Amino acid sequence: MAKSYTKAQIRNITRRFGLIPLKSSLVPSLYRKNAVIQVKTKKGTYALKPFSRTKMVRSNTIQQMKQAASMINLLKKRKYRYMPTWLPAHSGKLWTLHQGTPFYVSQWIKGRGLETAEDFEKLGWALATLHATSIGLHRIGRGKFPTFQQLRVWKNQDRLFQRKIKQISRHDTKYRNWYNAFGKDCKRLSRRAWKDLQDTSVIKLLQKENRSPSLIHSDITIPNVIISDGGQLKIIDWDRVKVGSVYADLAKALMNTTQFNPEFVKSLLKGYQKRKPLSRTERKMVTALYKLPREAWHASQHPNRSRDREILDHWHQSWPLRLQIIHILQEWVHA
Repeated sequence: MAKSYTKAQIRNITRRFGLIPLKSSLVPSLYRKNAVIQVKTKKGTYALKPFSRTKMVRSNTIQQMKQAASMINLLKKRKYRYMPTWLPAHSGKLWTLHQGTPFYVSQWIKGRGLETAEDFEKLGWALATLHATSIGLHRIGRGKFPTFQQLRVWKNQDRLFQRKIKQISRHDTKYRNWYNAFGKDCKRLSRRAWKDLQDTSVIKLLQKENRSPSLIHSDITIPNVIISDGGQLKIIDWDRVKVGSVYADLAKALMNTTQFNPEFVKSLLKGYQKRKPLSRTERKMVTALYKLPREAWHASQHPNRSRDREILDHWHQSWPLRLQIIHILQEWVHA
């Protein structure tokens, strides 16, 4: 059940950030009913957000909030301009605790979504700038190999999918029809991707990854990118910011924002490489990660959940488009 908040609670929390709310309203996200609270004050409009922890990490909510705040502080010092301004609380921290839940306040960004090739080029540049923020991270990322860690998670999801999809399709007509139409193709695509990722040049590149760890956003999606009324691109929802795999972050951004539009894919990559050129091996890795049919894996995790079943509804339309983008990316590898 989605948690709600009273006006008194909102007033209590926002005052810790030096704000007095005149009006507040709960705003839903794609997956959460009360994801963020829009707070209007005399100083302007702000987003009051309960921090959302990731279950993929063993640390608790407070530890994850502290880590995210440290990354945001680092980006502020590096003058990263593609995120909303975060307000410090009276305590000096970028967050405060209320009834066991961390909250933070950031500038409310008013604008529109991604619409043009130019928008996607801006996104590519902003993402590459984030990934280039590696100075001072040696202590944080020492001894870690982010892409190897991500691949381990995705391999487990792939294995689980292979087992579970057969079980589900035995008693669920929708999943059975989908599996009969696309199951073999998904397995074939996965095999090709895993084979590419076992290439000697890719392995050597990943083994060097801990020498220059980088920050990633982890959740670049259409709702999380806004073109402000002033024309500036802003990325919101930084709950998942961490030291991680830039290759996985880029592959996920391509999948989650471009809607399989070839022009948008090319523009995002163009903007990215203007800021952070990629070698042929790096391009091969991004392409392989893009091939992995992660949407199918997610759809099999919770077959009774409506949003997972919706993935199957769109699969017939998106599958040929996905193959088209893979072809474009394979040409990009050798460009």
